[in-house]
Amino acid sequence: MKIQKSPLFKWIELILVFIGLPLLYYFNYIPFHKAIPLLAVFTLFLFILIKDKNFNSKIFGMNRFNDWKALLLRFTGFIVISLVSVYYFSGDFLFILPRERPGLWLLILLFYPLWSAYPQELIYRSWFFHRYRNLVKKEWLFIGINALLFSFSHIIFNNWLAIILTFFGGMMFAYTYKRSNSLLVVFVEHMLYGNWIFTVGIGQYFYAPTVSS
Repeated sequence: MKIQKSPLFKWIELILVFIGLPLLYYFNYIPFHKAIPLLAVFTLFLFILIKDKNFNSKIFGMNRFNDWKALLLRFTGFIVISLVSVYYFSGDFLFILPRERPGLWLLILLFYPLWSAYPQELIYRSWFFHRYRNLVKKEWLFIGINALLFSFSHIIFNNWLAIILTFFGGMMFAYTYKRSNSLLVVFVEHMLYGNWIFTVGIGQYFYAPTVSS
């Protein structure tokens, strides 16, 4: 049995990539903007997946996904809840970017999906599901681990709101990926939530890197 395909090797790899890297960044051992290691890992994993004969390349397409109504209903619910929450708890931040820095807001809407949402979904959904699915027998537990690790990666922002929101987001994205078997579908969903977060007024919790004391 080849070591690179053994469960032990995969568990070690999982821990190093999905726990080790965020910790290195959190404690300032990676002196680069967070986008650099993200894109580096994305490029490496994309290359490996493309070369892997067992990887289904149809995942890059829509795969005839027909559950858009449920996806959009969830997103509409999030819009309502986030609007009320921001207005009630920190009204001054409501739509602060489009109101005060519209140029920056438009740049975020354009580039956030490309340099953040898509790489994250390839790493945490396409790579994670393909590489580690056989390590955990129970599907609900596997999705829970995926969501926890996705949430854990956001410790770099040094606030609990980012961690909590991304845990529930990770559960939802993992469920969407499982249902659709499509990177493109889950990327669209991630893009909607991410761009709305920066629009409604809670984006400040998702872009300030941690400075450890």
